[in-house]
Parts: sequence; C-alpha cells; structure tokens
Amino acid sequence: MDILLVENNLDDAREFRETLEKISKDGFRIDRAGSLADALKKISRGGYDVIVTDLSLPDSAGNDTVLEICGIALKIPLIVLTEIDDEEIELNAMKAGAQDYLVKGRIDQDSLMRTIRHSIERKHLDWELRQARRNLRILHDAASKLETCTMKKMAYELAIESSKLLLPEAMCQILSEKDGVLTVVATSPELRNRLGNRTRLDFGLAGMTFAENRTFQFRSNEDTPVMNTLDERYMSGISIPIGSHAVFQCLSDKKDAFTSDDTSLMEMLGGHLAETVDRISLERKLRNLAIHDPLTGVFNRNFFQIALNREKLRAERYESSIGFLMVDIDNFKEINDLYGHLSGDKILREVADYLSASVRETDYLIRYGGDEFIMILIETGQTATVVRDRILGGSRLAERSIKLIGKPVTLSIGHSHWDPKTGVSIRETLAEADRRMYAHKNSKQP
Repeated sequence: MDILLVENNLDDAREFRETLEKISKDGFRIDRAGSLADALKKISRGGYDVIVTDLSLPDSAGNDTVLEICGIALKIPLIVLTEIDDEEIELNAMKAGAQDYLVKGRIDQDSLMRTIRHSIERKHLDWELRQARRNLRILHDAASKLETCTMKKMAYELAIESSKLLLPEAMCQILSEKDGVLTVVATSPELRNRLGNRTRLDFGLAGMTFAENRTFQFRSNEDTPVMNTLDERYMSGISIPIGSHAVFQCLSDKKDAFTSDDTSLMEMLGGHLAETVDRISLERKLRNLAIHDPLTGVFNRNFFQIALNREKLRAERYESSIGFLMVDIDNFKEINDLYGHLSGDKILREVADYLSASVRETDYLIRYGGDEFIMILIETGQTATVVRDRILGGSRLAERSIKLIGKPVTLSIGHSHWDPKTGVSIRETLAEADRRMYAHKNSKQP
C-alpha cells in the first residue's frame, strides 16, 4: 500500500513510519511531503492509496489543507493528523472532505490499521455515492431534454451526448431501423465516419439485439455473442435495444471496459430514449391522421387551407403563379349504388393513386369531399391545362376500373390559375375551376 505522509515535523513523521513498520515492514511504502505545495505535486503524479496529512504545514493551515488536497485527490482517502483530540476540529475536517483522523502521540498499530482500512472503505462508498448522484443527475437532465425533442434525430444525438457524460471513454453509436435495415444515424466523435453505415437485421450483434429485443454485454472480443460483427479494435461493449426502433451501442478498444452498473445506466438512458421515440412516432402519426384522408392516403380537406395559405405566400414572394385542377369522378353515386360502397372505396383509392402519379412531389393532391379532388400545382400556372390533358388522356385508370367493376371510370376536370399580379382573388380562381369542371361534366351528357 502506497501512503503519502504530508508532515513537516520529522519526529512525528518518524513515529508514524515506525508504527507502520510494526504492522508490516514490506506491506507499506511511505512517501513524505514537507509542505502542501510539495504534496500537491506528488499527488498529481498519482499512485497513492492513502494520504495522511497534518493540518499545520509551512504553507497551509487548518481545513484549507484538507480542501486543497481533496480538490485534486478525488478518489484517494484522506486521514488528518491532529495535535489534540478536539471534537470540533475533527468534525470540521470531516466536513471538509477527510475520511478519518489520528491524534498525534496516541497512534498505535491497531488504531492506525483500523483507521486506514475504514478510510479506504468510506472513501470508496463516498465516491460511489457521488458517482451515483452525478449519474442520476445526468439521467434526469437527459430525460428532461428528451421530453422537448420533436425529431428522432435530435433525440438520438442528445442520447449520444448523455452517454458520453456517463461513460466518457466509450465510443457510442445508434442504429435506426427502416425497411428492414439498421442504419447508423448518430455517433460520438470517434465513430463519425460510421454515419450512414447499413447493417442487415439478420446480421451481427446489432441485428441480434434488435431481433431479440434484449441487451448484450461482452467483456472481450472472444466473449462477443456473435462472430464477425465488430472490428477487431472493439474488445468490449454494450448493445441495447431502443424499443422496436433502434439499437444503442457503447464500445471500447479495452477489455472489461464496462461494468454491470454501466449497462444498467445505459439501459435507463435507453428506456428514456425509447419513450421519446415512441412519443415522436405517435405525434407524427397523429399529425398525419389530422391532415390525411384515411381511405385514400392523400391530403384531406383540413389541410387544404394550410396548403393554400402557404403557397399563396410563396407565390407572392417569388411572383409566381399557382395552377388548380378540380376533379370529380363521373357517375360515382351510380357506382356505389350498383356495385356497393366497398367497390366505391376501391375506385376512390384507384383515382387517388392515378392522380398522385400524374403530378410532381411538390404539388398537392387533396380529397376535398366525397368523390371530389383538388390539385394545387406549384409554379405551374397556364400549364395546368397540360396536366389536365395528360390526366384525361391516360388509360391506366380505365384499365384498372374495368378490372374492378367491369366498366371504365372517367373523370371531369376543370382548370384555372392564379397570378398575384392580376388582382383576382384565389376564391374567384377556384370558382372558375369549379365552373369548368361542371361544364366538362355536362358536356358528356347525351
């Protein structure tokens, strides 16, 4: 056991050394510092198991000595040497960070050994308690921040930051599942080059973690649950499932880098992350339900005014125009009456798919009601007629509807365009498209 004795009185130092030698000549190595400055230099080099210090030194006195030493010897137990057995002095020293005390002139073998042993135990427990409080604070802060996340990417990056606070030496990555593939979506700085790497769900430790939805910890590369899954540099690691969404991994190039307590901490962080990802997914689903038609999957009437206001502002800012198509399914009531509402629903879905395929991703297709659709064509203007003619000239809808109900389904379409420079309102522009749609429909009547 290596002991640093901080004592400028040579007689007191000799007495302390002789008492230790009576316990064991070979079991202790004593290094002496005669001042606080000398002690701090020696402590900074490390290697001590216990520090024993007098409170009165040439360059320091009282609890200032304890505070200075404890400030850098965070994990080393400190025993104070006192001139007199004064309860207040001893209590203040303990409050300042000392684990125990010895009274000069009363040090015997039993009391010295007992004091050293108790100090080590107390410091160990104190350090564990401090670390536990720190880790709980980090987890609490992480949970609070995760509650404010609105995007999965933000939540993943925050979890990586928190994991580095909990396990500073770990190399961390999160792999998110999509379409049967795990993709690295967030990493600590050491693994930044892995971003975007893809892994099959049936391959490796990440795939096993995801498939079995349970945590794996390996302490060496020979202890890895599956072979050929990690680079040889990773000697130990933790792999945690994040619900049914992702896998969280902490890796190290050293053996036995993580304890079971580390795994428990990461599982708690992973639990908070899983709850956040579930919440974000649910919120996204609810937002989609609020603006999408559940039957056809296109935007619904609730979204119409949102899209209209958004594109009106864009057109005014960039002096562009907007094209509109009003689309109605011909004789839809007759289809429902003759073939049933289930067939009618299938026709509605076919029409929605057909119209979606006829426009760009930047345009909007909205089910306005019943069998009526509105198409908002961004920066299209006069060419809305080209889109209308392309839709009417296509044959796919007729072919699909013949297979479904035995007869072709046709559409009536009215077009218009709005230019912010003309002074005509959007309401009037939409009314124009509506009139043209009904004119088109009426032109088909015998």
